[in-house]
Amino acid sequence: MQIASFEEIRGILLRLPEIVDRLEAKDPRFSDHVKIWLEDLETALANNRLSQASSVAALRSNLISAERGYQNEGLEMGGRRTARRLKEAVAINSLRGADAIAADLLRGYASKIAEGEKLALQLVALSDQKGILQKFSSAENHTTMLTAIWSAMSEDPDLAAGTTALKGLVGFRDALILVDRMIPVIQEGI
Repeated sequence: MQIASFEEIRGILLRLPEIVDRLEAKDPRFSDHVKIWLEDLETALANNRLSQASSVAALRSNLISAERGYQNEGLEMGGRRTARRLKEAVAINSLRGADAIAADLLRGYASKIAEGEKLALQLVALSDQKGILQKFSSAENHTTMLTAIWSAMSEDPDLAAGTTALKGLVGFRDALILVDRMIPVIQEGI
């Protein structure tokens, strides 16, 4: 998984509280919002070729079945089993399941990103001390500057092992993204 994918999926998860607010407000379209959210999560996972997309699709199919009036035998509910209460119960269970799937997926990658951020911060700090950042700060465009900084870091004997470790940890593209994010942190002392 890449950082862009990680952030897309995390953004979808961050929409969950808004959906729960709709449940609390007794919004009659609550299950519709859940279905849209599940579709968005499923699409993000599928676009990133993650097998968890099928599990989210299965949860969405439970909600579609409930909307069509099919009884979910394994579902425990207190009180009368009305069509609306059944749909809400299935929607809630689907949200829980999809949240767990996505959170488990992100948990492993989040630690990689955090480790990569620490390493990138150290590399950028050393590059700043060695004058590498200043040397390329006047490059034609941002991509050229970033590529030149990465090349200089990779060729520097003190930084080469770190750049190799960062690239091995998160991949080349994500390594560039992390270095790019750490440059202002070092330069501006954020």
